[in-house]
Amino acid sequence: MRASQPRLTRRPDGRALTYLALATAATVAGAAHRRRPAALTKPLPLLFLGVDVARHAGTRSGTDNALLAGAVAFSAAGDRAMLLEEFADEPADKDRRLQLGASLFAGAQLCLTAAMMRRGARPSGRGLLARTAVLAESATVLAVHRPRLLPILGGYGNSLALMSATAAGMRPSRSAMRTGGLLFLASDLTIINRRHLINNPRLAAAGEAWVLASYFAAQWLLLTGLGSEPDNDDD
Repeated sequence: MRASQPRLTRRPDGRALTYLALATAATVAGAAHRRRPAALTKPLPLLFLGVDVARHAGTRSGTDNALLAGAVAFSAAGDRAMLLEEFADEPADKDRRLQLGASLFAGAQLCLTAAMMRRGARPSGRGLLARTAVLAESATVLAVHRPRLLPILGGYGNSLALMSATAAGMRPSRSAMRTGGLLFLASDLTIINRRHLINNPRLAAAGEAWVLASYFAAQWLLLTGLGSEPDNDDD
């Protein structure tokens, strides 16, 4: 029996194009570093995904619905915290917002991981180790520039690595889910490097565009993949 595929692999429909338009607007506003446009546009992609997840709630169990709702809610709240951190002026305020954002996104990663495990996904030790090793680079940068944030951001990094490795373990194999997990990893890895290693304004804007574009793509791939009907031919 042919396994069902996430909808992103099919020809884009109005739903996908609407999300693309919202994500593009939020990405452009964020890369331009304009507070008001960013504040208006950044919540829209997650709001759209939240409505989409709720629209298909009748096809899933209560536990699955709660986990997906948690992933959307934690992510949306994390987006707000990171927006405030981006535009904060005081270093202490930036640190506080960043820690809050990391804590909220850790909740989102755990919800996504639990939802995937309910589908039978399991992370491989090799995949988890590889992702943890990649995140060690940003942890090193953080240790040099903002060491007091390591305990909370390190914990978030572990939850992200676990989610990404679990996404790669979806069975039957789902390349969209695996790609979503890798894009989330790449987006967060870029955040720390962009803020501490890039001084050129144009490069910083390009880095922020990548952070947001890869993040919104990851959210689409993961949430639409988990929001689809479970495969009927899992082993």
